Amino acid sequence: MVDRRLKTHDANQLQLKIGYTVEPGVKRQRYLVESYMFVPRTLGVGGHSYRGEQFYEDTQTFVRLMTPSVALEALAKAGRAERYFDPVRAGLDDLLGGTTASVDRLMRGLKVLGCIYQSAIRDEGRLLLERFDALDGSDAAATRMREDELARGLDSFRDYLEQALLRLRTCGERCEHAVVPEDVRVTWGVVDEFAALYAEETVTSIVSACDRRRPADGSALAAARKRLADFCVAQYHYRRTRGYPSYLVPGASNEAVPWRRRILKRIIHSALFLDTRHEEGGAVQRDVIAGIAAAFAMLFAVLVAAWAQIAWGALSTGFIIAAVVSYIVKDRIKEWGRRYLGRRFARFVPDFAVRVRDLGTGKAIGLSRESVRVIDPGHIDPEILALRHADHPSVVAQNGRAEVVIRFVKEVTLDSDKLHSALDGVEGLNDIIRFNFSRFRQRMDKPIEIYRVVHPDTGEIVAVPCNRVYHINLVLRFTQGDGAKRAVRSERVRVIVDQKGLKRVESVDVMQGGTLDRVTGAVFGKASATNVISVIDEDGTERAVPAPL
Repeated sequence: MVDRRLKTHDANQLQLKIGYTVEPGVKRQRYLVESYMFVPRTLGVGGHSYRGEQFYEDTQTFVRLMTPSVALEALAKAGRAERYFDPVRAGLDDLLGGTTASVDRLMRGLKVLGCIYQSAIRDEGRLLLERFDALDGSDAAATRMREDELARGLDSFRDYLEQALLRLRTCGERCEHAVVPEDVRVTWGVVDEFAALYAEETVTSIVSACDRRRPADGSALAAARKRLADFCVAQYHYRRTRGYPSYLVPGASNEAVPWRRRILKRIIHSALFLDTRHEEGGAVQRDVIAGIAAAFAMLFAVLVAAWAQIAWGALSTGFIIAAVVSYIVKDRIKEWGRRYLGRRFARFVPDFAVRVRDLGTGKAIGLSRESVRVIDPGHIDPEILALRHADHPSVVAQNGRAEVVIRFVKEVTLDSDKLHSALDGVEGLNDIIRFNFSRFRQRMDKPIEIYRVVHPDTGEIVAVPCNRVYHINLVLRFTQGDGAKRAVRSERVRVIVDQKGLKRVESVDVMQGGTLDRVTGAVFGKASATNVISVIDEDGTERAVPAPL
């Protein structure tokens, strides 16, 4: 199964997170990811101006193990999820009992616990936030019942979260003995601080959702909101009591808090990182292509030399001239042949081969072959092209879109046995790809255009500011397996960009009779105000007037 999440990482970068989930009983898992980026020609992207080297410069890739899925309830109750607590307890038992223990294994066990806690808190928190959206309704009685049910869910979440954190701290506080190496003590402090900080952040977002509902005093939702707020305050005081610096001070710059949060997260997630080693892809294929071209060129030269020797003799002027000319042509034939065969077999020759290894054991658990090409839309799969133009299928609409296509292909093969040996309970790999659009934005026009129109109410000439944006369409195709058992899924998204950066990402759902655009990304920047517009008087001055409805 291939899972994907596409979102704006920041104002410059688009992030595609692909999860390769392994299936039980299948030794080798194969996946094919194809990305077709349709870029307007006005941005200056083309085969001559944008090459593969530049694409890889604009792209960052991170590969790590998936965090094992564990419910918050299982983390809260003793006797469950023990296989993630046992390595930590066993390592501490050895250290405290005077027996030599693997410090690296103990530190990794603590970090894995931190990753599991973050994942469980995040997933449970997201589900609760989604339930707030279902509260709206015309029936007041039904809405009140749903609020009461949600309040019970919030209380259960808070109880499980408190018990889970208590269980984590009971297990980890043994790291604070003097005989425990300093690296282990520091690692436990990182896990403890991050768990408290992340729990507070998640619960704070839920409290904010409660406030937007404006629950009535004395209602179950208001009571649940107060208990959640008390939990947040308790985590704040816990971190201050422990001497952790990750707390906010009103009136201060607090610049160290987000920096420290990122550092804590990186330290914990390092337990899931994998070693990726890039190798030049298709070296053998390129050598074979060059050899074939050289063989044809040499055959031509030998035949010309033999003919010239028979026709004019070995020491004649004609033979010497023919030999020189044949050498020149032979050299060109070799180069032409290499280029021609290289283009014909380019899709079989990857740019890079990336070997993925477990940092702990050094064993190779996967191989990824990557390649990128800038191609003309007329040379791609008709199915991909049809999906690109599904919302405007007419020839006229297609002719109005002068685009080039950046085709990025990633073929991934995973060894299931070695993957499971890397981390107990792991379900697969996460492949995070970030693409930077800064290079594309260099040729974009200013983000605001001024349109002059006659005001429909006053008859005055008004200047209306309009956002100038560019649409970069992505068609993604995911293939899992081989032959008859393979599963294929395709989708299209639209990236909205202006000169200042990424604005949002829209997922385009093609429907019968039209299209439905579902906004799935975050919005960067503010749209221009629509309640007032600028009026240009006869003397050229501008003044604000109410905008027409």
